[in-house]
Amino acid sequence: MSPLICFPGTKVPVNSSSLLNGIFTVTNGLTLSQVSEMTGVEASSIQNWVKRGFVNPPVGRKYSKSQVARIILINMLRETFVIERATKLLSYVNGDLLDASDDIMDDSEIYQCLCDLLIPSDQTEVIDIKDLSTKIDEQLRHFIEPYPGAKDRLVLALKAIIFAYESASFKKLANDLTEGL
Repeated sequence: MSPLICFPGTKVPVNSSSLLNGIFTVTNGLTLSQVSEMTGVEASSIQNWVKRGFVNPPVGRKYSKSQVARIILINMLRETFVIERATKLLSYVNGDLLDASDDIMDDSEIYQCLCDLLIPSDQTEVIDIKDLSTKIDEQLRHFIEPYPGAKDRLVLALKAIIFAYESASFKKLANDLTEGL
């Protein structure tokens, strides 16, 4: 039996549709308990991230697509980075959390890009680090820079997130292998 493949940073099994687009076509936002269940992150941790300014506060007790993506991205990174480094990396791409005008790419688009890179159509395929730059370039072929150098910032952030995510995956595998020693 092959292992269940989930969307990165979540407990949601991969299917043929996009995670966030699929959810947000049928709802105008997610509650804290729904985000917590989807990501496996305790509700109190998410509330703490909001309180500390790492995630924008929900509007009307609902988290938007972009906010959920940011929570998922932080969740993907927190096994490898301290939370301040994870949010600094996300701010490197999107500047001030409260000001969308300085965003290079919306957090939900960054997450979708990562899913496209991390979840191959042939789910037996493994990411080849040597091909990563080429795959990222292909993924961003239609990206229009809001200012010179923005694409370079985005590429650096995508690589860092992928390396951190893969590092956490390898750490988990190593722990699983040595569990019974």
